[in-house]
Amino acid sequence: MKPFRRLPLTTVPIAALIAVLSLAGCADAPLKDGIYPLQPHQRVALSGNTTLTYDSFSDSRCPANARCVWAGRLSFQFVLDGPGGPEEFSLGPDQPAATPKLLHGARVALDPGGIPPARNTYATRPGDVIPVTLRISKP
Repeated sequence: MKPFRRLPLTTVPIAALIAVLSLAGCADAPLKDGIYPLQPHQRVALSGNTTLTYDSFSDSRCPANARCVWAGRLSFQFVLDGPGGPEEFSLGPDQPAATPKLLHGARVALDPGGIPPARNTYATRPGDVIPVTLRISKP
């Protein structure tokens, strides 16, 4: 059996550096700033372990060609899923931005130019969808 051989001191710091760098690859990737066009039920990865899903929408706005007692409301529902568990939030013309806790200060903003006008009838058809465009920006 060969006796234990001592490594030179220069080898130890290099090995430690390699270990630290390999563990850094396991850390969460930074949040991705950007513009995200989404369809209902579509999911996008914002970082290594955080996703954003456009869950659904609700459009109770008064039709363009009608007189209504109440103007109604357009609301988009989203779900963030990350290390802290899921977090739900809503956006709409009356609340176009949010700062969810899971994004640690990053802002999610609805593109107001992408919001369609109120429909012309009360009826919504099963295939009706409202796509959205979100802008994610770090603090």
